[in-house]
Amino acid sequence: MRFSLVLLFLGFLAVGCTSSGDQSNRDDASPNGNESLLAIPAEPIGELTPEQEQALDALDTFQMNTDESGRVYSTFAGLEQPFYPPDTVLTISQTELLQAMKQYVELHCTDISAETRSKLASHAAMAQEEYTLAICTEGYEDLSFEEGLPMTGIWVMLNVLGTRDVVLVW
Repeated sequence: MRFSLVLLFLGFLAVGCTSSGDQSNRDDASPNGNESLLAIPAEPIGELTPEQEQALDALDTFQMNTDESGRVYSTFAGLEQPFYPPDTVLTISQTELLQAMKQYVELHCTDISAETRSKLASHAAMAQEEYTLAICTEGYEDLSFEEGLPMTGIWVMLNVLGTRDVVLVW
């Protein structure tokens, strides 16, 4: 009897520890193929430069000083957001983010002086050379890139400096 239980236990252990290595049948795979873009980076970022620290400070300032709370916030990098899946995921440059941030703070940070808004927007865009941007428009108008980036919906800047996702609610 004892021998049968040991064999049964070893059988369960062998089955439980075996992996086919095939990820194609995962239930949690994103239907639009963006799961690799939304994942946490494998390599943690090293020590931040003063410019990167200033960028994170600027984003924190926006988080605390929007006209309506909850318009800018940060989460841990790679968390699934309640409004996922995104409609599109793209890469934008520092310059494109700067233009968008300036428009964003003009609309949503009116209690901050124009000079300070511009300065903070410039600092915020300097964290990285490029940004992965997930755009979610559920409940908002359709995406249109006719006049540049759509300044609508919810933007998630993914894995900013490998530490956080930054959410902007337009």
